[in-house]
Amino acid sequence: MKSSTTTGFASAVLLVLLCGSTVAFSLNGNYKTIIDTLAWTGDLSEIYSIIERNQIANTTIHLRSVTVFAPHNEAFLKITKQDSDDEYLPCYHITNVPMKLEQLGKSVFSELDGNPPIWITKKSPEEIYVNQAKVVYNLANYEHNNTFGKPQVLHVIDQVLQPLRMKKNSPQNVYNPNAWEFMENAEYLDLDSYHTNTFLQRVQNLDKKSVFSNQGGHTFFIPVDEVANYPKVKPEKIDVKVIDAHIVPDNVLFLGPTNEEEQFKTLAFTDMLKVFTSLSKAVEGDKTKYYVSSDTVVGDDVHPTGAVVAEIVKANIPVRNGVVHLISRPLMIVDNNVKQFIEQSYKDREDSVLHRFYEEIMNSGGDFLEKLTAMPNVTLFAPSNAAFNDQSIQPYLLNRTYIRSLLDLHIVNRRLSIDDIVAESIDKVQTEVPRKDLFFNVVTSGKNRTLTLEGGGVNATVVQANLAATNGIIHIIDHVLGIPSSTVDRKLATDPTLNETNYLGQVSSLNDQLGDVQKRFTYFVPRDFAWKRLAIDNPSAYKKLFMPEYSNIARQILERHLIIADKVFTMDDLRKEANNNYNLSVHLPTVRDVSMYIKIKDSVEGYSIEWRNEWIHVHRSDVRCTNGIIHVIDKVLIDESDVEVNGAIATKSITALVLVLAQYLVFYYFN
Repeated sequence: MKSSTTTGFASAVLLVLLCGSTVAFSLNGNYKTIIDTLAWTGDLSEIYSIIERNQIANTTIHLRSVTVFAPHNEAFLKITKQDSDDEYLPCYHITNVPMKLEQLGKSVFSELDGNPPIWITKKSPEEIYVNQAKVVYNLANYEHNNTFGKPQVLHVIDQVLQPLRMKKNSPQNVYNPNAWEFMENAEYLDLDSYHTNTFLQRVQNLDKKSVFSNQGGHTFFIPVDEVANYPKVKPEKIDVKVIDAHIVPDNVLFLGPTNEEEQFKTLAFTDMLKVFTSLSKAVEGDKTKYYVSSDTVVGDDVHPTGAVVAEIVKANIPVRNGVVHLISRPLMIVDNNVKQFIEQSYKDREDSVLHRFYEEIMNSGGDFLEKLTAMPNVTLFAPSNAAFNDQSIQPYLLNRTYIRSLLDLHIVNRRLSIDDIVAESIDKVQTEVPRKDLFFNVVTSGKNRTLTLEGGGVNATVVQANLAATNGIIHIIDHVLGIPSSTVDRKLATDPTLNETNYLGQVSSLNDQLGDVQKRFTYFVPRDFAWKRLAIDNPSAYKKLFMPEYSNIARQILERHLIIADKVFTMDDLRKEANNNYNLSVHLPTVRDVSMYIKIKDSVEGYSIEWRNEWIHVHRSDVRCTNGIIHVIDKVLIDESDVEVNGAIATKSITALVLVLAQYLVFYYFN
């Protein structure tokens, strides 16, 4: 029998998992008033203390009907205490109507002076946010009347709500401003020393006050005058459409509840111009930075397509008609070429996402930047800091000549956004390295699209897409292309175009040996397209190969594609050997057929191999792995006899086994 201590510990652990924090307390079995619950619950002592010290809040909770949004003590540990906390925080966590979670609308009015709103975001019945804070669902909806019989409700939340505050000793008070009044009175507000005068001046000059005064709930991204190490934008470039791109109408987007990369239409989304915005974050070490991106998918002569990213320098400022985020620079304005984008935006900031990329460019001579400048239309796939910090690639980075050659693998001599790749069904494009292509795959999940690519044997994912420059597009990726970091088996498992071969290799146990770093593998891997082609040409053979009882046959066929030797064979190696043989056949000592011969053809479309009098296109050549090399081909090397003969043998074996088993059962039964 379990002890009560063990049971109690298990319950606490379960509650921690349910609540999503280290807070482990319960309101079950509690019959106290709300104020007494705050007083007697140790994990709510901080919010109780500030309510008790504030006469208005203390009186309100004792005398009136209220809803209290109570941050637990852990939430208070995450904020920096300010002298004005006792003045602002207590009343901003209280509203004078008792409401359970299901009764909450889009906003409620707080008891702070001016009754500024608290904004509600409901992602599901059990996932509800109050401004930036998440309601701890298992510690919500606690109801009790106070001593005067007034109904009250308590919801525990995981963050402290932060209202808009005045500067200390401000000569003027501003109560519950809308976004326009916020900008107009910014000099009196506590905005961490940020100023918004330039943007305010442009809004005034272009008579756009009304879009910041609209009633309802909206999101406003307001550029500050200047942030260190960010390029300053000429004010005259902030036109009417640019201003509209800083507003997301009818959506109140606090950072916490908003899905990363989900796109929202801005006020600049019209018939002739289409501009979205999305939020993202970057975590490096113990630092988390948030960004907003404007993505112009349909531009005009003044506003080119592509994304412009700004850092959110002060987030989640609630105002009467929504939420304000202060950002490092105006959105939508493209005024740097690709070289300037890298230099001006990132080179002096050690925490910038392309800092390591810039370092490697300069370490390899710096001429790569000049090459980017000379290209009128270029797409750059730029590896992030995390990509260059991968420990497995560090030895390669010491070879400056090698790294310089790899940099060219990251550029394409045309402008390619994700929309271009989707609209034109582009699955392959030539890089600046001869015979080295990039291969694309776009994965769609709901409203989100993710671009993955393969180059030089490395799979990468675009983590920040469509960054706009005057002469091209930048996509930030999570791996350095061309530096192998996966064994052959891991490459098969992670490449989305090789799923069928990987599956057969797993069920037949062929893949078990492909992780051996002491061996060198050359593998002609049929891509999924090749297997679909087999399903059409020979559906019976295809069906059998994917049956578990035919896994031994599948293995034999895959072994025909595999060479295990003391070295790997690139397509150029095989081509040279063919040339030495007067363009006759090349011997391939595969695991299945030690006397297998193929011919090699080299053309502008790439390499092809001839097997059994049929030319087969090599879709991707020289995909390098840490223990081998893969050549992706467009046809499975299979004869009809492979499945028919072996299938007959397999069927006879099974039949024989059944007969033996039947004889045994008869013998056992009658004896």
